[in-house]
Amino acid sequence: MLPSDIPASGATPGPEGSPLPGKKLDSWGEIASYLGREVRTVQRWERTEGLPVHRHEHKKKSTVYAYAGELDAWIKKRQPKDDPDADAAFVPDPDTLDVNSGGESAIHPADPSSGRVAIEPPRPAAKDRVDPRPPPRKWVAKLLAAAAILGLFAYGVHRWFPAKGSTQDKIRLVVLPFTNMSGDPKQDYLSAGLTDVITTQLGRLDPEHLRVIAPTSAKVMSGRPIAEIRQKLNVQYILEGSVQPVANQIRIDIRLIQTSDEAQAGSDSFTRELSNFLRVESDVAEAVARKMLATLPVASQPSVSGAMPPPGMVTAEAASKSSEAFLKGEILWFGRGDFQKSIALFEEAIHQNPYNALAYAGLASATALIGQVPNDGMPPQEAKPRARDAAQRALQLDSRLAEAHAVLGNVAMSYDWDFPAAEKEFKTAIELNPNYSFAHEWYAHLLMVEGRFDEALAESGHVLELEPATPLFHVVKAEIFYHARRYDEAIGESLSIVTTHPNFVLAYYWLGCAYREKKMYPEAIATFERARKITGDWPFIVMAAGHAQALAGNTVEAANALHKLAQMKKTRLVPDIYPAAIYVGLGKKDEAFRLLDLAYRERVDRLVYLGVEPMADPLRSDPRFVQLMAKIGLH
Repeated sequence: MLPSDIPASGATPGPEGSPLPGKKLDSWGEIASYLGREVRTVQRWERTEGLPVHRHEHKKKSTVYAYAGELDAWIKKRQPKDDPDADAAFVPDPDTLDVNSGGESAIHPADPSSGRVAIEPPRPAAKDRVDPRPPPRKWVAKLLAAAAILGLFAYGVHRWFPAKGSTQDKIRLVVLPFTNMSGDPKQDYLSAGLTDVITTQLGRLDPEHLRVIAPTSAKVMSGRPIAEIRQKLNVQYILEGSVQPVANQIRIDIRLIQTSDEAQAGSDSFTRELSNFLRVESDVAEAVARKMLATLPVASQPSVSGAMPPPGMVTAEAASKSSEAFLKGEILWFGRGDFQKSIALFEEAIHQNPYNALAYAGLASATALIGQVPNDGMPPQEAKPRARDAAQRALQLDSRLAEAHAVLGNVAMSYDWDFPAAEKEFKTAIELNPNYSFAHEWYAHLLMVEGRFDEALAESGHVLELEPATPLFHVVKAEIFYHARRYDEAIGESLSIVTTHPNFVLAYYWLGCAYREKKMYPEAIATFERARKITGDWPFIVMAAGHAQALAGNTVEAANALHKLAQMKKTRLVPDIYPAAIYVGLGKKDEAFRLLDLAYRERVDRLVYLGVEPMADPLRSDPRFVQLMAKIGLH
């Protein structure tokens, strides 16, 4: 279907089904954006095909306008064909130009008296304009368009207002959680979702020059003084904003603050008519964003095609519902680790819009993680192929999605045990989006598995540049220290985490493991018991406590842990690698190898760590261990 099959905003059927004029479009740029074509194309159509464009006559030249309903009727009747050669040969009349479709581009510096940055779209000559993306459609969910224009705002400031005295290659910026001004806590997901999308879009905008702090660290620093944010996150700029519904409109206010002197570097506001936040229609935002992006290198352009279905294939309402479900899913899996609910939301997003590449990538990430230790929410043999399929579908829709490449790397490492393929995918993801923290984290795990500890620590450092306040990524560093047998450093890193995040279980796990390897068994057991209380007996922690009890000679407590895991297995997934670890501690190698063989058949991802895992040291001299490592691909 063509755009005419989707009603224009504000258009209503006239007599006998004919459309009334509907929405007024006041420039060649708005007309072109509405039809999803270049300005030169619609100007040619007006002259050669009778496109219904009207003119306001002035003394020197005329300006143009058109009505959405008339354009819809013309498209439906004429079914015009795109003809790039004809466009290239077309020379518009001088009086067809207007202030919104020609002339020079400008990014105006902030007016000192107003503290605002004015952004105008770049306007290259028509013959030089090349858009590498599918043509936009008016009914596309405008949340991503709004995010793109907000991202461009910060981009313009970053280009024209470098941090004073900074010697860094990259400008560092954090997007703080937007404030929900509605007074209704049920609407928090709207402001949270908008914050995440803006952060993602900024991260993809110009990764060579702009480093964007990831959302989890941004949330930790929300409400803190600017000086503290600058010190903890090492950022030169803070982007903050608010979202406020007013009657039938939505108002988005943003402010860019320079942290060195806490001065406002720029600000802007966006007010749009709407009946639903995720159906914000902003022709101006889309036009400015797309024209600005056309001047950037292709590799630096944000990938938004996940929200752009082919014309006529998805209704506006379905696209809106898809975007809403995707945003909620992102919040649940990335911010709260609720994989089950996030998977359901990503599937709902895909059901509403099968062309939403970002939803497929989100589904792939959540599904890959739920099938891994210690999440244990789905058998690996079920989770990993599903994650791979979703990631591949995302890349069919958008080949430049770093998130999807990262998932393929995760699956290759943890399920296929194809380490060269995993490294290739991780490097591709990082090249496409150096600001995607999970690509760095998963690559650090691969380097750790291969015993490349210095490289793993360097990659962990990249993660912490993006996520300096997020305990999950500090834990990765502690884990690397542990597997590198640098136990004192693992203890120090873990203690620093639990000091600031006293309920963060993974920090207790690696702290207890380091104590155990130093034969500090009372400290290790006390640490694991603390973690058991926090989690209500997470199987992963029951295993760790049982193993430590076995090494300490407390065979009754180790047997109790084995019994506990056996009871749990009746109602939930408990990988066989867990009781195997306790049997290793008890010195019962035959039973340990029997269970490890079952774990191999289950494709449990944690097996790939056995090559560097100190718990496996008592097994290394056994030929059965060498055979197992060979089957996994580790030598």
